[in-house]
Amino acid sequence: MNAPVYAILNLTRMSSSRTSITNLLPSEFNLLSYTQLASLWSNYGHIYRLHLDSSSKQSDIPKTLILKAIHPPSSEDDPSESHLRKLLSYKVERWFYYHLAPRLLSSKAKVAQAYRTKLQLASGNLDEDDGNLLLEDLTTEFPIPAHGSLGKEGTVCVVDWLAGYHGTFFAIQSLEKLELVPPPNEFRQGDRVKGVWQRGTYYYLETRRDELSYVDENEYAWLMPWIERVNTAIGKENETWGTLLHGDVKGANILFNRSPYGSDHKSSKTATQNSPNTTLRAALYDFQYVGVGLPTLDLVYFMGTSIQSSLLSPSSELELLEHYHATLLEVINAQSLPAENDPYPFETFLRHWDLAIVDWYRFMAGWGFWGNDRWVGRRAKEIVKKWEDDPRTGPS
Repeated sequence: MNAPVYAILNLTRMSSSRTSITNLLPSEFNLLSYTQLASLWSNYGHIYRLHLDSSSKQSDIPKTLILKAIHPPSSEDDPSESHLRKLLSYKVERWFYYHLAPRLLSSKAKVAQAYRTKLQLASGNLDEDDGNLLLEDLTTEFPIPAHGSLGKEGTVCVVDWLAGYHGTFFAIQSLEKLELVPPPNEFRQGDRVKGVWQRGTYYYLETRRDELSYVDENEYAWLMPWIERVNTAIGKENETWGTLLHGDVKGANILFNRSPYGSDHKSSKTATQNSPNTTLRAALYDFQYVGVGLPTLDLVYFMGTSIQSSLLSPSSELELLEHYHATLLEVINAQSLPAENDPYPFETFLRHWDLAIVDWYRFMAGWGFWGNDRWVGRRAKEIVKKWEDDPRTGPS
């Protein structure tokens, strides 16, 4: 690459001044103040809460918005895969919010509404990109962030969100043939970044070859022969069963409309004002790794990192899987999809669950272990032994 990659991707370096923020807002939005909420990973930009004047006669002016401003550090002419992955991920996220997220408006899978910037309105082009993403402030309706390990109520709530989300986009690649963004190591100068990731999740093997090189081949001799086979099998299964994955389903990206932690939990004033009889609902954000994949890839990451280990006994694991699958089928069958007696057989789903567990363990073996890693490790070993004892049950 002959130019800095942030220039190739048309990402700009935005100042956080009041003037620069005002200049990107539609004319009907009057900025009162703004607060920096966070810096993006590795200082690739910032997230702000914008406070707007909602006294206008226009009733649809929100009181607050979230601005995700991307201004990455400069890089060498030949940037690292990690650097390019981050830059591409912001483009992918933006494309999702403007082109696919609107399908979720009538779904139980709540995501933020994206607003057009002044540049997009002037050009009439949703894909006009100056590196700024204007989003609905989810905390207005969902003020409680997830933290720690979720109990059963919070877990089931997020599982329902995933079923609604996955069901909305089920078999999307076989039905629509979305434009897909390749892994960073296959991205070429001049390519348009249009669509979602070819494979969803931030732990997709083709974007994590460095981490794979860190796996101790002696300690994980039982796992090594299956890594490429699992990756290939997931790719083949995606063609028929692939849905749209969130890609990073962890507690840090989940909000609730009320506390899911019980009355003894120290919650905010806003949370205590909500009746415990109010139906618990979730909203998710951070779609940088949205892409095509088996539903189980999102599910195993969530269960492996964000829920109480007591919910992962063999019977409890099966109960959660059965609940997810039944809810997923309800969503699929409620849509105008080609008629199928059984659009996603439970036996197929369980086979995909096995692939997902081994794939997630592969990533942790190179990256590091956390969350419910003992459960994932135990299950991965059980699955590999089953495949070894009866090759017909495993990936070819």
